[in-house]
Parts: sequence; structure tokens; C-alpha cells
Amino acid sequence: MARSGSKARPAILRVQSLARAEELTLLAEAHGIQVIVGVEPDQPEDISDLTRILDPPTPRRLAVKVGRNDPCPCGSGKKYKRCCAD
Repeated sequence: MARSGSKARPAILRVQSLARAEELTLLAEAHGIQVIVGVEPDQPEDISDLTRILDPPTPRRLAVKVGRNDPCPCGSGKKYKRCCAD
């Protein structure tokens, strides 16, 4: 599957004015992103594809689990099973 913003799968943008379309086209060209821009004054602006490409979401990391025999994260110095696991 082609990545979003490539020639095979361009980002789709919807704006309300021609000036905004030119602004976003220049921004996309500066970053090497292929876009299709539609000017629709009666519809709300939708530039979510471009935003997602320029600022990709960071993956969430799971919290490290504390083992029963590991030191307690509260700092007491006791084993977790004898301190906060109860």
C-alpha cells in the first residue's frame, strides 16, 4: 500500500478559498507531499490528511508492569508484594 501523500495516494484537502488552497499547495510542495485541493466555499475546511502527514501521531507505550518480587515503586524499599500489592 502506498503511503499517504505520495503520487499513488495523494492527500485530499478541502478548503473554502482559493488563497487558502494556494497556501496549502505551497506548504505541501515544500515538504514533497502530493495533494489534491478542492475549493468548496459552502463546506467546512478539512485538511486532516495534510496535518496527519506533517505531524504523525506518536505510538502509545504501555506502562512497565512491576513484578511481585521487584522493589516497590513507592520507594519504601520493600518488595512490591509486601507493600503496595495488597
